[in-house]
Amino acid sequence: MLLLLIFVFMFVFFNVSSFAYKETYFVTLYGDTQYSDNIYLSNTDEEDDVITNLGLIFVADRTSRVSDLKFEYNLGRSFYWQKSSNNAFRHNCSLLYSKELSKKLSFSWVGNYYRTEDVIEPDEEVYRERKKREPYYRISSSFRMSYEYLKDSFVSFGGNINYLQNKDPSVEDSRIYSEYFSFSRSFTKFFVQVKFLFFQREFEQTAPVETYSNFWSFGYRLAHNKHISWDFSADRTQDKDPSGEDYWSYSVGISYVWNPEKDQTYYFRLGSYFRKVDGGDKDKGLTFAVNYLKRYKHSSFSVSGSGGYRYEYAEANNRGFTQYYNISFSYQYQLSRYLDLRSSIFYRIEDFKERQSKETETYGFNISLNKRLTKNVTASLGYSYREADSDFSEDEYCVNTVIATISYTGEIWKGKEFPIRLWPF
Repeated sequence: MLLLLIFVFMFVFFNVSSFAYKETYFVTLYGDTQYSDNIYLSNTDEEDDVITNLGLIFVADRTSRVSDLKFEYNLGRSFYWQKSSNNAFRHNCSLLYSKELSKKLSFSWVGNYYRTEDVIEPDEEVYRERKKREPYYRISSSFRMSYEYLKDSFVSFGGNINYLQNKDPSVEDSRIYSEYFSFSRSFTKFFVQVKFLFFQREFEQTAPVETYSNFWSFGYRLAHNKHISWDFSADRTQDKDPSGEDYWSYSVGISYVWNPEKDQTYYFRLGSYFRKVDGGDKDKGLTFAVNYLKRYKHSSFSVSGSGGYRYEYAEANNRGFTQYYNISFSYQYQLSRYLDLRSSIFYRIEDFKERQSKETETYGFNISLNKRLTKNVTASLGYSYREADSDFSEDEYCVNTVIATISYTGEIWKGKEFPIRLWPF
């Protein structure tokens, strides 16, 4: 595995900097068993099963004053009690590296890889579910270089690649490449940002789709922890298929950010978008974003959501330009020193503009009790409900899941800080 080889190379042969650093290593052993009454998310022929997952998680972190190198790898094996042909290995791996190359120049790189047969992808940005438990994997990697040319003013550029490979021949493989350049300027009370982006989406059978985007933002600081901003974006999307749609999409909005306390955060955005297809239809809608977090002595509550439009490519089904609205609530309460309650609820509606305005509503909730049995052992018992109503009959489903988990986490070694130089620059 590429990320594992990179991790071994960087940890064994190099130190992250010439400064003092420390290393920490953790291992978690876990096992969970879950019952699902609809493992294939079918709306006509529901099949239930019990699934047991066994695995381990390895975490390594090396930090210094100017750099950070973190690696996490989750290796698991799923066992289906009735449908043993679905048994599969699950991998989830991430590697993060960041470094201040100089007082004003910084670099960061993030890589992620996961392989699973689960019908719902681990990536929360992927909305489309699957109807088969065939293995698939996704690789994503991004980098960013930033230079502070004036106080709180930056020039930066970066890129990203997202690669999806499916064993199921009915799900199309895809690759998405993106690059961007960003310029920001900060004054005493005002700040401005300009960002240019390019996206290229390639598919196994479908013709490529490209998007050129530019984003402008102007803001005003009301106080040291409070600011308001106005933003505008214009996107040009071109479908390389002669029968596909080319279009312009525009978005404008106003945002408000306030951090009154360490345990409280507010973020709101409200706006609208407009899309014009070349020689075709027009459509428009509202855009919004919200992020609220409040921590109390024994509990916390959060609200998050967004809405507007997204380019729904590189998912289990490529639905193209999609209007969507999504909102979720979560609550956590510490019942005792070793017992806590966690719950969340979500609702999402999507309108697929390139599929004759077909709509899908997805909603659900989950709740769990989590108990720390010893210093290193924790256990949890949870229940989740999820349902989808859609104009696409094949997308409709209802599923109930009960899951019990037990895990052991131990610190292998925590290194002391010491100065040593092996890093070549």
